[in-house]
Amino acid sequence: MSRLADYFVIVGYDNDKEKTASNVCGQPICGKIVQRFPEKDWPDTPFIDGIEWFCQPLGWNLSYEKQEPKFFISVLTDIDANKHYCACLSFHETLAITQTRSVDDEDETIGGSSRLLGAVASLESGIAETTSQNTHHSVMYAPKCLVLISRLDCAETFKNCLGTMYTVYIENLSYAMETLIGNILGCIQVPPAGGPQVRFSIGAGDKQSLQPPQSSSLPTTGSGVHFLFKQLGIKNVLILLCAVMTENKILFLSKCYWHLTESCKALVALMYPFRYTHVYIPILPAPLTEVLSTPTPFIMGIHSSLQTEITDLLDVIVVDLDGGLVTIPEALTPPVPILPSPLWEQTQNLLSMILFPNLAQADLAFPTQERPAAVAKTDAQIDKELRAIFMRLFAQLLQGYRSCLTIIRIHPKTVITFHKAGFLGARDLIESEFLFRVLDSMFFTTFVNERGPPWRASDAWDELYSSMNELLKLEAQNRNLVNIGQSKCILDLTRTFVLQIIPHIQELGRTLFDNESSFAHSNYAQKVLRPPEGAFQRIHQPSFPRISVEKVELIIQEGIRKNGGAQRFHVTRNQHRIIPMGPRLPEALDVRPNVQNSARRLEVLRTCVSYIFENRIADARKLLPAVMRTLKHRDARLILCRELFGYVHGNKAILDHQQFELVLRFMNKALQNSSGVDEYTVAAALLPISTIFCRKLSTGVVQFAYTEIQDHGIWKNLQFWESTFYQDVQGQIKALYLLQRRQNEHHKEANCVLDEVPLEEPTALEITAEQLRKSPTIEDDKKVELAKSEESTLYSQAIHFANRMVSLLIPLDVNVDAASKPKPAFRLEENQSVSNSILGSHSLSEHSDEGFEENNALEIGVTVGKTISRFIDCVCTEGGVTSEHIRNLHDMVPGVVHMHIESLEPVYLEAKRHPHVQKPKIQTPCLLPGEELVTDHLRCFLMPDGREDDTQCLIPAEGALFLTNYRVVFKGSPCDPLFCEQTIVRSFPISSLLKEKKISVLYLAHLDQTLPEGLQLRSSTFQLLKVAFDTEVTPEQIENFRKILSKARHPFDEFEYFAFQSYGTMLQGVAPLKTKEKYSTLKGFAKKTLLRTAKKAGFKQKQQTKRKLVTDYELSSGADALETQSIDDELEDGDEFEAQNNALPRLLTTKDMERMRERSYVLDWKRLGFDAESQRGFRISNANASYATCRSYPAIIVSPVQCSDAAIIHLGRYFKGQRIPLPTWRHENGALLIRGAQPNSKSVIGMLKNTTGGNANIHHDVTHFPEQDKYFLALINTMPKLAPLTLTQYTGMNLSMSSLLGHGQGSTDAHSAQLTPELTHRHKNNLDVSNGSKSSGATKSGTIKGNSANTSANAFRKMRLYALGEKSQAKSNQNVDYCADFIPVDYPDIRQSRPAFKKLIRACMPSHNTNDADGQSFAKMVEQSDWLQQISSLMQLSGAVVDLIDLQESSVMLSLEDGSDVTAQLSSIAQLCLDPYYRSLDGFRVLVEKEWLAFGHRFAHRSNLKPSHANTNIAFAPTFLQFLDVVHQLQGQFPMAFEFNDFYLRFLAYHVVSCRFRTFLFDCELERSDSGIAAMEDKRGSLNAKNIFGVGGIASNGSDDECNVYPLDIRSPRTPTQLNRIGHSIFDYIERQHNKTPVFYNFLYSPDKDMTLRPQNNVAALDLWSYYTNEELAQGPPYDLEVTTVDDEIDLSEMRGKRMVITAGYDNMEKCNPNAYVCLLSEVKHAETERGHLPQNWLQVWNNLVVPKIEPIPHKASLGSIFVQTHQHKRSTLEIIMKGRLAGYQDKYFHPHRFEKHPYTTPTNCNHCTKLLWGPVGYRCMDCGNSYHEKCTELSMKNCTKYKAIDGAVGAPNVNMSQGDTASIASSAATTARTSSHHFYNQFSSNVAENRTHEGHLYKRGALLKGWKQRWFVLDSIKHQLRYYDTSEDTAPKGIIELAEVQSVTAAQPAQIGGKGVDEKGFFDLKTSKRTYNFYAVNANLAQEWIEKLQACLQ
Repeated sequence: MSRLADYFVIVGYDNDKEKTASNVCGQPICGKIVQRFPEKDWPDTPFIDGIEWFCQPLGWNLSYEKQEPKFFISVLTDIDANKHYCACLSFHETLAITQTRSVDDEDETIGGSSRLLGAVASLESGIAETTSQNTHHSVMYAPKCLVLISRLDCAETFKNCLGTMYTVYIENLSYAMETLIGNILGCIQVPPAGGPQVRFSIGAGDKQSLQPPQSSSLPTTGSGVHFLFKQLGIKNVLILLCAVMTENKILFLSKCYWHLTESCKALVALMYPFRYTHVYIPILPAPLTEVLSTPTPFIMGIHSSLQTEITDLLDVIVVDLDGGLVTIPEALTPPVPILPSPLWEQTQNLLSMILFPNLAQADLAFPTQERPAAVAKTDAQIDKELRAIFMRLFAQLLQGYRSCLTIIRIHPKTVITFHKAGFLGARDLIESEFLFRVLDSMFFTTFVNERGPPWRASDAWDELYSSMNELLKLEAQNRNLVNIGQSKCILDLTRTFVLQIIPHIQELGRTLFDNESSFAHSNYAQKVLRPPEGAFQRIHQPSFPRISVEKVELIIQEGIRKNGGAQRFHVTRNQHRIIPMGPRLPEALDVRPNVQNSARRLEVLRTCVSYIFENRIADARKLLPAVMRTLKHRDARLILCRELFGYVHGNKAILDHQQFELVLRFMNKALQNSSGVDEYTVAAALLPISTIFCRKLSTGVVQFAYTEIQDHGIWKNLQFWESTFYQDVQGQIKALYLLQRRQNEHHKEANCVLDEVPLEEPTALEITAEQLRKSPTIEDDKKVELAKSEESTLYSQAIHFANRMVSLLIPLDVNVDAASKPKPAFRLEENQSVSNSILGSHSLSEHSDEGFEENNALEIGVTVGKTISRFIDCVCTEGGVTSEHIRNLHDMVPGVVHMHIESLEPVYLEAKRHPHVQKPKIQTPCLLPGEELVTDHLRCFLMPDGREDDTQCLIPAEGALFLTNYRVVFKGSPCDPLFCEQTIVRSFPISSLLKEKKISVLYLAHLDQTLPEGLQLRSSTFQLLKVAFDTEVTPEQIENFRKILSKARHPFDEFEYFAFQSYGTMLQGVAPLKTKEKYSTLKGFAKKTLLRTAKKAGFKQKQQTKRKLVTDYELSSGADALETQSIDDELEDGDEFEAQNNALPRLLTTKDMERMRERSYVLDWKRLGFDAESQRGFRISNANASYATCRSYPAIIVSPVQCSDAAIIHLGRYFKGQRIPLPTWRHENGALLIRGAQPNSKSVIGMLKNTTGGNANIHHDVTHFPEQDKYFLALINTMPKLAPLTLTQYTGMNLSMSSLLGHGQGSTDAHSAQLTPELTHRHKNNLDVSNGSKSSGATKSGTIKGNSANTSANAFRKMRLYALGEKSQAKSNQNVDYCADFIPVDYPDIRQSRPAFKKLIRACMPSHNTNDADGQSFAKMVEQSDWLQQISSLMQLSGAVVDLIDLQESSVMLSLEDGSDVTAQLSSIAQLCLDPYYRSLDGFRVLVEKEWLAFGHRFAHRSNLKPSHANTNIAFAPTFLQFLDVVHQLQGQFPMAFEFNDFYLRFLAYHVVSCRFRTFLFDCELERSDSGIAAMEDKRGSLNAKNIFGVGGIASNGSDDECNVYPLDIRSPRTPTQLNRIGHSIFDYIERQHNKTPVFYNFLYSPDKDMTLRPQNNVAALDLWSYYTNEELAQGPPYDLEVTTVDDEIDLSEMRGKRMVITAGYDNMEKCNPNAYVCLLSEVKHAETERGHLPQNWLQVWNNLVVPKIEPIPHKASLGSIFVQTHQHKRSTLEIIMKGRLAGYQDKYFHPHRFEKHPYTTPTNCNHCTKLLWGPVGYRCMDCGNSYHEKCTELSMKNCTKYKAIDGAVGAPNVNMSQGDTASIASSAATTARTSSHHFYNQFSSNVAENRTHEGHLYKRGALLKGWKQRWFVLDSIKHQLRYYDTSEDTAPKGIIELAEVQSVTAAQPAQIGGKGVDEKGFFDLKTSKRTYNFYAVNANLAQEWIEKLQACLQ
């Protein structure tokens, strides 16, 4: 029995505290306890302080009006987590205010407070009141509260009792208040749950009854749950429940206190069977709102008026009960998880059926007529049915939880833990975030402690849980019957399923309703006093009387004495019993196959394990891949553990090495595939096995399995160790009591301990239940003995697990891991300077690492010891191990750790020495003649590199990496056992290595192994080797391999390359010069830097006083600086040329000159008619025979007859690198193709000095230009004179030049009149500029004059010479007198082709798997590389050259960059298109030897082969590769035009960088001459070399002087030494192979002497060359024919009738699937052999074939068909010329329009196409007002007139015409210019007077030293740049800021600049994508002006 109430308290307004001075400072006014009964605390229930805060939650506020009495219940929690219910009845009493202060004070305090109180009162009453500030009241009303404090939740009874007391007080009834209070506190006793009904009276004539609930564990809710659902809705309540279950903070808001209390109570009731154990305050007082910031979870409620004070809560879920709104903060982390998927939907459906029973039939036309219920459901009944749904939910969610209860102690107190990982794994709910967090919550721990014991009183949920499994099976069975019998929609099935559950829910709801039904149904008629309505508003209302304490105490004592006998009332309903086990989860190792794992797969697993232990290793390896795939599923992993455990016999199972390796692979695979908490089960099953399986390494040294599975993170998880420990302890406890049972049975004791347990072996819970049941009858001594046995079991298991943890946490290499890794780094970095000897370094490092090793092992041991100590503390404290045993465990751990560390050292050493499991045999690669291995092989794995091909099944492959003196080779076999018989070869030449990168941590999926070190080698032959080295390869071996590779990549001398080491004629050579290392001394570096700087500044060198030998061909060059490099390469190897510049010239004999004139390119010039005998105005000159004129030109050149050799030598100084424009090819019509370098140009400052200072000593002076002009006049005079081009020449074509260029009217004069001095001087460097004009326009005699004023506006005169030059060179005027024109063009130079090549390499060989979702697909990466765009640009430019020469009969001069890169490309491509001779094998050789080798393309430099480049970072430049790619594109478009095939081009591309042949190893003919190669070729004749050279020996028919063909070079200090091999020419090799086999021949070749090729050059017509993407893994790259072609002959007999499997990317397609021609030739050869004839050469057979004559079909060619092919190319040519012409004015207007849609109501013409523009389809520029069609906006020119040049800019020519198709061409050219505008800007040089939108001085802060310096800034809105100079007079900018990279311009914080005062508002920042620039203007106005100007440009 318990008291109805513990305390009665009267709380009133604290008048004294209000009058204190502290209140004036804003202290809250509080109530005070007027009286409390009893005054002394109950012994079992102490009084709770702070009750006065909860009586008035909004504060103790006075009111001007009487308030209606209110009743609410606050819930308080004491320190023991017991809830105390405070029932509070609040009313107001009259309070007389005595004025004790002045009127002013009264106004300030009481008046001020009255406003607040009045406002609060108005909130409480709901009536808006208005109080005046000046109103004074003498009578106010103060609140008073009557409070009952009880441990019982009897809200209705408390309300009745307090209401009766208030009625007695207000009505002044004749009942003593003391009697009422005494009866409530002492006389009324309430029985516990399940007791009888209590009827009582408190002594005021009332009759009341109280029925306790039937179960104490079932919460009582009345109708609170139903109310909560009505207010919030189904989904909100479900989310709210999930939030509470996952320990989130919940805050309720409402204006009604009763709603707050009921809602909090309902939410907690929904958690049943869980009990909320966190902070629970349904009504939180206003002064205590700071409690909401507590970090712990809570459920609280506050009044809605306080909502504004809690706005800063970021992790609290706010529930507005009045508005039905649940607000979850966005910042809540982690977010609220919801129930698992099927339960979430089912719960929603069930709740909907209860709350809205008619919802399912609401839309039906004919709903089912249901019989009306006899009695409608009340809210309380619906409430219980809603709770029943949640009871079912948790019973379903926790199915099988009792199977995961772990018993670790029974005596003296039961200790139970829960195996969370096992539960989640068995229920397959690992991914359920909701359940995972519920199991980790505090109230789940309480749930386990309360409901875990198997012997206790059960309640309704325990009954539901035990029957839930059968109930679900029955419901599922019924649902299946419905599915089979009827074909209904999903909605009907769901409704049927829900309707089956409704009866059970209603039954469960009745159980809950009966638990508290006495509140609603009682036959006893209660009588409760109630005051009349309006009684609280009486004017004369007495004050609440003072209660006599003595009387109340007497009544309480008397009541206790009367009820003393009833204190021991016991309820017999809830007796202890064995709790039903419920559904059992399957044991960890007792699983059944599921759908994913068929019985066949599991049988394969069992068979493989049996093969291993039967030592049938070969059979086991065959099943290995299948087993690895099977182990991806959980049940297969568990069955593996069970199978392995089945082969354990005893404490140790010794395996041989292969068995050990396979078992470990399975164990590692099982652990690796386990995810999340599922890993606990697998790891726990493997834990005992890991200490049993072992292998014997040597005598006394045994390696256990745990040393090889330590890398998995599960072993470092303490939670895993704890759960596994508890599982083992439970098994030991169970075995302990089963042993006692067997002993009792043996003694045949009558009363068995387990007499009620079934015959099968009992579970741990059943044993515990029986022990608890027998506990009262067991003797104390027996209990102590059992407790001691259990404690000893725990102690022994703790020792066992400590040893297990030591084994798995301490790594095998603990003694050597730390010492081995720092040694190489220490030895290389620190000891290198001390000693170079290996022995000294080794001993020193060993000595220095002595202490470090011990310290590291000690550190690991200490860490592991701490981990084990934490584990011991946790489990032993939980299990009740004695403190002495815990102390012993702590003392034991360090010794165990130390012993284990010592025992691991021999195991590690033996394991390293022991041979691993047998690995594949190393396959040695095939080698070329002369190729040798230079290092030992390194065993490794070839890793996949992300290529999109069909060979990924062959990779990864296992093999070895070889390094020869020629190649890097990987050879091995695929790791996939289905392909393991194949051979994988990847290789590339050493000299083609682009980048070598060391990589680490490479994962091998097929081995489930991570290898620590690897290497990635990328080659310019489009090959990538990504290898992971085997663990047997040491870091020293890898480092040695890298060093040798680096040395072989950049040898000391050219003669160390493979071309000179392997084969060729051995001749007496010259020893390599021991060149000094570049910049080896500081003095040398300073000298070279000063000399180079002086040369660039234009200063002369001091004349040499030394005498030197001078030939007739050499003239003194004075101070000329030889510029033989392009701009980006000047600083790379200029020292070579500087060192050789003053060397002595070569002395040549007449025999030498005769041999030179027999070179292939000289013979080709004779074929073209350049010799004097042809009498075409040319001669073949010896001016450069000693390479004095130009070091990079051939010895023999072509020159006009009119020019002497002396004039040519003089002319070299005007061109870059002295590369004079020379004719190289001549058309039949007389047009020439001329190639050379661009004219020399100095820096901007130098040009300005030359113009203004008049320095006549510099060779660029005006006096030197007549010689240059005479040379060009001589060239032009050799060209045919052209007639003017009329408009009717091309009838019917609108693409004629006159129609296009006739509108380029003479604006050039006006343009040149506006030129700056810089541009004026730049015009002098061009061939057709008026040289003497300077700034005044005067001309001098003897120069080419330009008079563009005579140019007609509508007529066009064809030019005899077009010079294609760079945009960096100044544009010149049209020269009418001599028909010469300069056309600036765009071309892909080295600076663009290098990054394009790098991106193409990464696209073709990405080195990692690319993801199409990230936009990094292969096609996208190729497009982003711009490679095909550059190929298209080359084809377009060369097509323009072809058109100008062939169609227009004009000569073309190429003067681009230094004349050796792009010039060679364009010249070669143009000649290939124009001259069919070059499309043959011999002709292509001549073309390459002439245009690339003779004219000095820098092959060694571009391929990074120079020995001097070893320490530089020069990027590979793919110039020749681009040329070959263009030839490949031509082959694809014209397959019958070329004698050679695509393999020929790929062969050349490969060997350009391979260094196998001597052809491409040098930069120019001079270097080949110095090395003796040129002399050898001249002597023997390179075309006949095939008859002289042997494969590897010396020529047999040499004369006496052949042994000394190297002429002594008196310029070089080299001395004759040993014999060097001269190597092969690649073309000689190709010719020999061509005679043997048609590997290079194109059988479709049809020679046509008159065919000119005009290919398509748009990107869509191009394809990516297969050379970049294809590979052949079977034998490696197919370009070393001796390696790949083992048998050249094709055996047709073997091919016939056989099925061949050819794999793309693996096999050689040409060899495995030859074309019909090869097959027929082989058949002819085979037939001749069978007949005994000597087989003819294939070429003879092919040439003897007679082509049948085919009569041509007569076809009349129309004019349109004649030009159908030339039309497009003429258009592209005109676009190039037009774009060059437009460049004269596009820099004036190059700003885009800003378009907006504009309806044109009146007809208007489009400014682009001039067509009609009318209607709502137009666009208008917002700046200049131009009108355009929508389609024309993309094509319109960037010529918006809002932004003009500031200094006399001229208007652009009108290109918007309606004459044919000309306007479209102009627009096309403009569009091309617009798309590449950024490139144009980069080509423009700085300009002094133009493009200056805004300029002035600013202070700029440095990037490095942060110093402020004044600079002159120029804002250029046309080029979109901000440039800055040292001074305003400078022309060369010090820096450029691209506005395209600017992100923002903002004002900045002030900084200190020097010692002067600054304007704080003058600072502003310019933020770009790369850095932030800091600026300062001298005042704020200037700063603001700069900011506005910059922002205007950005917009």
